[in-house]
Amino acid sequence: MMTTVLQVAIPVLGALAVALLVLGVPLRWPAPLLRLTARDTELAGEAAEVFGWNEVSPTAMILAYVGSAAVIVLLAWLATGSVMLGLVASPLGALLPKMIIRYLLKRRWKQIEAQLPYSVDQIVSAVRSGKPLGTAIGMVADTGVAPASREFERIAREQKLGMGLVDALDRHGRSVTSLHFKMVDAALGLFARQGGDISEPLTEMSKSFKEIWKLDQKITTSSSQARMNFTVVNGGAVFMLVMIFLGQPELIDKVFSSMIGIIVFIIGLVLYAIGFFWMRSMMRISV
Repeated sequence: MMTTVLQVAIPVLGALAVALLVLGVPLRWPAPLLRLTARDTELAGEAAEVFGWNEVSPTAMILAYVGSAAVIVLLAWLATGSVMLGLVASPLGALLPKMIIRYLLKRRWKQIEAQLPYSVDQIVSAVRSGKPLGTAIGMVADTGVAPASREFERIAREQKLGMGLVDALDRHGRSVTSLHFKMVDAALGLFARQGGDISEPLTEMSKSFKEIWKLDQKITTSSSQARMNFTVVNGGAVFMLVMIFLGQPELIDKVFSSMIGIIVFIIGLVLYAIGFFWMRSMMRISV
C-alpha cells in the first residue's frame, strides 16, 4: 500500500512543484519554515548571481529542499526496496542544495576576483577626477559589473543607512572570504582614516591582482590534464560500483555475507577516501 502511494505521490508532487515554479504562484509558507530557510535563501540569492539572477525566492528554496529529499527517498527506495529507510534518509536531502550553493558561491568569488582589478581602476579614476572616496565607491556600485559591483553596493548601502565609511569598510572586510577584497577594503579604510593620495597604491594593487589572475589562469590550464585524470579515476570507480550493484547485485551480497568481506570493503573504502582527499589536496594551488 505504501509503495503504491509513493509511486503516485512522488510524480504528482514533482509536477506540482514544477508548475508552481513556472507559473510563479505566490505561496504563504509558515513563518518558522521561512525563518529556518532564510539564511540559505540569502546565500542562494548570492550564488544565483553567477547566472545573472538578482535573488532566489523562499518558495524556490523550500521546493529545492523538498525535491532533494524526494530524490533521496526515491534512490534509497530503489536501492534497498525499503520505503521506511528512504524516509529515514530523507533529511540528507538538505545537503544537496547546500552543496550546490557552496559550489556556486565559490564560482561567484572567482568571478569577483577576476573583476576586482577593473573595479579598483574605476575607483582610482573617480578619485583622480576629484570625487570623494564614498562617492567613488557608489559609482562603482551603480555602474560596475556584477557580481563585483554588488559587494561595493553593500558598502554604499551601509553609508546610506548612516554608517561611516570607515566602519562600513571594516564591516565588509570581516564578512568577505576573498583575501584580495579584504586588502582593498583595508587600503580604502586606511585612506578614509588618514587621507592622502590613494591613487598610486590602488593602481599598483590593481596591477598585482591582474598578474595574480593571469598566473592563476596559467596554473589552471597547465593542471587541466591532472584534474581530468582525477575525475576519470574517481568517477570510474564509482561508476563500476554502481554497474555491479545494478547488474550483479549478488556479488555485493557475497561481499557483505561474511565478516572478512565486510572488513575488506571497509579497508578499501578508507583507502579510497585517503587517496581521494590526498589527490584533491595536491591539486589545490592558491596564488
